[in-house]
Amino acid sequence: MPKATKLAPAEAEIMDGIWEMEPPVTVREVHSKLYPNGEKALTTVQTMMNILADKGFLSRKKTGMVNFYTPKLSREQAAQMEARSLVSRLFHGSFGALAAHLINSGSLSKEELRELKTLIDSKASDKEDSKKK
Repeated sequence: MPKATKLAPAEAEIMDGIWEMEPPVTVREVHSKLYPNGEKALTTVQTMMNILADKGFLSRKKTGMVNFYTPKLSREQAAQMEARSLVSRLFHGSFGALAAHLINSGSLSKEELRELKTLIDSKASDKEDSKKK
């Protein structure tokens, strides 16, 4: 489990790139994929990847002069961790309060509300089925 529970925006950007690549990856490979036109310096990417390794999101193995990095968490695991952190900080640990906020915020489209309702109905049905067994 990582030492930190939250990714900064720049860290999330780099992790997104790494999750799309075949591990292990090098700094140069990540830099080439994410910033092919030099939008960020190679040394900036290197620093960010080392921070991610120090935080426990990446493992780092040195072979010769090159560090190879592998994600310690899947994208889904990181999303779960971030969601738990958000719910803990802003909704006193209640995922129901988060769901109510999203539904009442007016931010969800009708299609998103339909999808959410279908998902809730499906999960409720699954729980009822498991109670019957």
